[in-house]
Amino acid sequence: MTPAVELTIDGEPVSGLFYERLISLSITDKEGFGSDRFEAELNDGPPVFLALPRKGAVADIRLGYRETGLRSMGQYTVDEVHPECLPYRLKISGKAADLRASKLKSNQERHFDKATLGDVVSELAGEAGLQPVLSGRLAAIRYEWLPQQDETSLHFLERLARRHNALFAVKAGRLLFVDRGSGLGASGAAIGSVLLTPELIIPSTCRFHLPDRTRYGKVVAYYHDQDEAKRIEVASGDGDEDAPVFRIPETFADAAEAGAAADSRAKALKRGEGTVEVETVGSTGICAGAPLMFSGVRPGLDGVPFVIDTVTHSLSKREGFRSKISGKLYDGKSAGGTAEDVPEGQPETGSETAAPPPAASQALPTAPPAWSGASGRIDDR
Repeated sequence: MTPAVELTIDGEPVSGLFYERLISLSITDKEGFGSDRFEAELNDGPPVFLALPRKGAVADIRLGYRETGLRSMGQYTVDEVHPECLPYRLKISGKAADLRASKLKSNQERHFDKATLGDVVSELAGEAGLQPVLSGRLAAIRYEWLPQQDETSLHFLERLARRHNALFAVKAGRLLFVDRGSGLGASGAAIGSVLLTPELIIPSTCRFHLPDRTRYGKVVAYYHDQDEAKRIEVASGDGDEDAPVFRIPETFADAAEAGAAADSRAKALKRGEGTVEVETVGSTGICAGAPLMFSGVRPGLDGVPFVIDTVTHSLSKREGFRSKISGKLYDGKSAGGTAEDVPEGQPETGSETAAPPPAASQALPTAPPAWSGASGRIDDR
């Protein structure tokens, strides 16, 4: 199949000259609240120089295969334009456009009384003009009193996500607050699991690390007991006396909240100790946050559950279409969950032309080195 890319700037399709000059383009998708980015490198020079895009311009990128259709990779705000001379090159990059002027960046001092986590996240999403997407388990968590302490709503949501082992992200006009490793896309719909077999992996790119034991024996959190007027600790972990103890300095409202925070941090610490990196045949169905598993690669890696932390999709004349993945060990329950755990959501924008995400039974495409833009095919020479 033939990889292809389409690009518009401020709603206007770029000229054919852009595709003729394009050397490489990459899109980085990160799990959680990371700043997703795109980068493009082009040949430039006389007799016709490329027009320089303005900083702040909005780039809309579609990527995929000509035979199966292209998928929207989101909108990005151009923040860096670097022309180079003798030899002439042009480098353009930008970050995801969702938070350019978001009210989530404003500091707030307030509290929420007798509210569910779903109520809190929905209110913050509404203030920023975003659609909330929550998993059922998280939405039902109830707080008697929850303070936002002179901090931005972004920081507040990140803090809550760490506390509940959740994924917080802003993508495609939606605010996601879902179970980590749930395999849900920006719409709230399942994006599918990724199963990698040897024929899909680019040679010499697969590396993994799995520890024999966790670094910390237990995690300790604290809450304030009003009756006894003292700070009490709650522990989570295997209790290995020879391993160090990780202590969360924050004091929580009650024993249940402290216990949940300790469990969440214990899982996060375990997840961070198991990692994998691999490059595959390009597929836009590979998304950050999706479950990842290997089959037929080697004992010790096959069947071990990971969650994709970052994926970078790249097109280049030299390498064609590739997807570079980094993942972390998955520590929770099955990403499938139960029916009531899955939030309602609308189909992704442009899903009618998008290739379906890879599932355990679906093979990723094999891409030749040739690729094309909207104006036609560009061969590797």
